[in-house]
Amino acid sequence: MRNKKIIFSSLVLVGLLAGGAVWQLTRSSATTGAKPVATTVAQAEILDRLGVAVAGVPSTTETLPAVDRDLPKVGNHTSINFEQISKINPSVVYVDQAVADDYTAKLKQQHTPMHILNFNDYAHMRQSITQLGATYQQQGAAEKLLHQITLPKAHATKGVKVLILMGMPGGAFLVANQHSYVGDLVTRAGGTVVAGDPNSMYAPANPQTIAQLNPDVVIRFAHAMPASVQANFVETFKQAPYNNLAATQHHHVYDAAAPEFGLTANLHVKAAYTQIQKWLEAAK
Repeated sequence: MRNKKIIFSSLVLVGLLAGGAVWQLTRSSATTGAKPVATTVAQAEILDRLGVAVAGVPSTTETLPAVDRDLPKVGNHTSINFEQISKINPSVVYVDQAVADDYTAKLKQQHTPMHILNFNDYAHMRQSITQLGATYQQQGAAEKLLHQITLPKAHATKGVKVLILMGMPGGAFLVANQHSYVGDLVTRAGGTVVAGDPNSMYAPANPQTIAQLNPDVVIRFAHAMPASVQANFVETFKQAPYNNLAATQHHHVYDAAAPEFGLTANLHVKAAYTQIQKWLEAAK
């Protein structure tokens, strides 16, 4: 009888261990069986924080998660390596909505699955994190990440007027509106975004409008080639009307740099938001 009990207990234990192993295998397959490709650093960072292994990452001078640095590089929206993407044969290619047009036709031609993620602003990035957590059965990790990037409350800034400029290689620059990533953070921090086109996140600058609105703060950042763009900004702000703006006269012109600042949202959002709060406070 005693031997039978031992045998029965052993069988139960083996069954439980086997069941646990099967459950773990199923769970792991849900997160590692896929071969997604990330085409932006923000996507790569989020997938890494969710525990999702990727098969390819963007070509970038920014810092990628350590586990991704030796993976195949697939270029970026200015120089996409579709041949490399095809070699990887990914389960899906994640593409940022802001640059989706650069990928759509060619990936469709290659019969490569593509999914668009919206990182246009903070709220949409949060939605994308929730979506990815559900896709890879990592809801717990997604909720933890969302908690970590929750923004602090805004301080009253008495409607500080903020001009946001995105510099382009070659000397041109665009004005961002309140619906852009940086514009959204300025609004959340209590500032008022001025001189942008309400119907377009980024539009050509109108010097007369900028002079008339006379912003208290100017935030400048580069879309690419930051050293060249910064030099162009410096020269531009030596000329009218920029040299006469209240922001320029009172030294409230700020150059925002990656990784905190850029065209779209990323996991450095809390640092960017805190910096914007400090800039607005200084201009009160």
